[in-house]
Amino acid sequence: MSRIWAIARHTLAEGLRLKIAHVFLAFIAVVVVGLPVTLKGESAISDAVQTYLSFSSRSLGVILSLLTIFLSRSLSDEFVNRQMLVLMTKPIQRWQYVVGKWLGMVTLNTILLFMSGVGVYVGATILAGMKPRDEADAGKLKNELLTARHATSFVPPDFSQLAAQAYQERLETGAYAEVAAIVPSEERTRIAKEFESQWRTVPVMETRLFEFTEVRCRRSPDKTLQIRYKAEVYHFAPDEILRCEWIVGNPDKGTPVYYLPRRDVIQRYQTMSVPTDAVAPDRTLTVALTNRNPFEGERQEYNTVSFLSNDDVQVLFEVGSFAGNLVRQLALTWCRLSFLAALAVLLACVFSFPVACLIGLTFLAMTSMAAFVTDALIFFDEDVGVPGLFQSVVQVLYKVVYFIIPDFSRYNGADLLVDGRNVTLRWVLEGVARLVLCGTTFLLLIACLLFQRREVAEVSV
Repeated sequence: MSRIWAIARHTLAEGLRLKIAHVFLAFIAVVVVGLPVTLKGESAISDAVQTYLSFSSRSLGVILSLLTIFLSRSLSDEFVNRQMLVLMTKPIQRWQYVVGKWLGMVTLNTILLFMSGVGVYVGATILAGMKPRDEADAGKLKNELLTARHATSFVPPDFSQLAAQAYQERLETGAYAEVAAIVPSEERTRIAKEFESQWRTVPVMETRLFEFTEVRCRRSPDKTLQIRYKAEVYHFAPDEILRCEWIVGNPDKGTPVYYLPRRDVIQRYQTMSVPTDAVAPDRTLTVALTNRNPFEGERQEYNTVSFLSNDDVQVLFEVGSFAGNLVRQLALTWCRLSFLAALAVLLACVFSFPVACLIGLTFLAMTSMAAFVTDALIFFDEDVGVPGLFQSVVQVLYKVVYFIIPDFSRYNGADLLVDGRNVTLRWVLEGVARLVLCGTTFLLLIACLLFQRREVAEVSV
């Protein structure tokens, strides 16, 4: 272990001496230290904090990822400058050299990530300590940004029993007499989906009830939770404003009832805050939407409101602190950097630095764009002929490439951190298991095997 750590210390010191490392360190300093100064002029403190967290959390991941790839130069230079010949005369195994290089790169990343995390926390705290614009600004800052909230979505009612009754009635009345063949289970499922589709649509002057379970927050009139919703509105008002009333609470379960008249821009996510004592002792929350205009003197529009997805209405409640959330986000970033360090060592063991750097940057771009490619890739509808063949080939290549390459966007909690959403410990443990224990170990194993068979006197070009 002492030999591995000696290689790691040498790699750490060499990395700090690289001029390219100094450039990246300057970028980090600008992002972490300089950005809060430029954002002090924002009109709303909550907007300034959100902008700072968004830019800093995303930029740090990109900067440190690029630095990790460029650190592979320390290994490539030892081949080019023939230092490897001297190192191989020392009583050190080749696998120890590979692991030591990786450990040195990870140690440098850990130090930089820790310092950057402290800087981000201090910068956010300084911005948050400034005078808010109004009470709404202060409330958003405390309850929606500098916190860790869990989001739970509504669950539609179970319409299977009603669907079974409707199917039986249609069967008895001969509704399926002209149907050649019908599968009862599939027909009942189709009828249940019809009932659910009708339930998701709220006509004018009607009310829809949403039930949320396992709302695990401390019940208090002084603490708040948030209700976040986005509705599809048809036949809306000319000003594109939805006027409706939300009712939160259930007096049958001993909770107060809160009436929230709203004017909201249509087809955008809207957030409402209500005291947490609206949650019942059994950890359920009842939320109702009445599709009517609660404001006197304003015209009642005959609009229809629809919630197409379960995530269109969510309840968010506090489950942790901002500091803990930031630590877990940094832990996810560390998992990605650990994987990239192993990849950089592997590439440097096989290729020269320009080639290794080019492959590493290509890999980083592909892993970062995995979610984008998944959403943007459009296949042809034809299943025959040349278009069908092209569709099949693209599908196979896509599956093969992203079976080998991990999806880094899956282990990036920056969006949740910025939105005050909880970056779960389970998510972090999954990143450690897949990216570090499995992915990193696999890459280091291949690097050790290839380096064991390489002629150190040979310089890759």
